[in-house]
Amino acid sequence: MEFTVNGQTQTFSFGMKFIREMDKFKEVSQYGMNFAMGLQMTMTQFLGMGSLTALSDILKAANHAAGGNLTTSDLDEFFEDDGTDIDAISNEVKKALEEGKFTKTMVAQLEANQAAVTARLAQQQD
Repeated sequence: MEFTVNGQTQTFSFGMKFIREMDKFKEVSQYGMNFAMGLQMTMTQFLGMGSLTALSDILKAANHAAGGNLTTSDLDEFFEDDGTDIDAISNEVKKALEEGKFTKTMVAQLEANQAAVTARLAQQQD
């Protein structure tokens, strides 16, 4: 995947290096053990809530996985540019995650969990 960010073509990869980059974002300690939760937490924020900061984190990790060095500031400028179609970018990233070898199962599980919660809430309102 490629986007032109601040006038430069940037490459984004959603492979195993992406998973490792994402897991660096958040680690949870419990019972003396550390658990990498960056991918799960960020994907939940992006897919479930449409978080732009989560989208930015995903793009940064995917760019670093592809050998790039985009910063959060670079992505902030990119998002703030009037010519940037954030909805199109979100849709393209979501599609890449849905089809990715390492992410498609997680996306399907997150979407199934979200549908189950929505169904339970609808039942409670009846």
